[in-house]
Amino acid sequence: MKEKIKGLRLNITISGIISIVIGVLLLIYPTESLTTISRVIAAIVILSGIFVIISQIFDKGFNAMGIAVGGVLAVIGIWIFLAPGSIVSIIPIAIGVLLVVHGLQDLGLAAQAIKTKAPRPWLTFIIAAVTILLGVACIADAFKFIAIATRLIGIMLIYDGITDVFTVHKVNKAEKIIDVEVLREEDV
Repeated sequence: MKEKIKGLRLNITISGIISIVIGVLLLIYPTESLTTISRVIAAIVILSGIFVIISQIFDKGFNAMGIAVGGVLAVIGIWIFLAPGSIVSIIPIAIGVLLVVHGLQDLGLAAQAIKTKAPRPWLTFIIAAVTILLGVACIADAFKFIAIATRLIGIMLIYDGITDVFTVHKVNKAEKIIDVEVLREEDV
């Protein structure tokens, strides 16, 4: 049992150190990290497409539909590999569009607030305008927002790694103190 716990602590420590390294890379090189991650995903998609094609040819006899699906997967993977930034920037653009739509809806509600003589209707106009501006910012500078998010993820991974290593160190230290106390009692 004690060996399993030691192995677990070693795994947690190694995992923590890897988290710190990945976090630092994401923090310092967000664009390059995203490109690398996108290309790794693209390679997996390409290999999946090739695997589907091969399995449809050899395992199940010649299945044209399965081969077409594998081909589409492979082509999508190649596209992601060649243009990794375009796939990554889709996320903030989609969020930006969502924010603009919600802002426009809020603008309609602000107009309704004026018609119904709600108190402080100007506040709803400000909220709508800010929401629209945030959406436009996401759309206009999508890759910058992804880089910021990547840096935040890097900070989170660094925190996770440091706390994992710290926790293992504290438990090891406490366990050594308990082992020394047990030895002293046994000497009596």
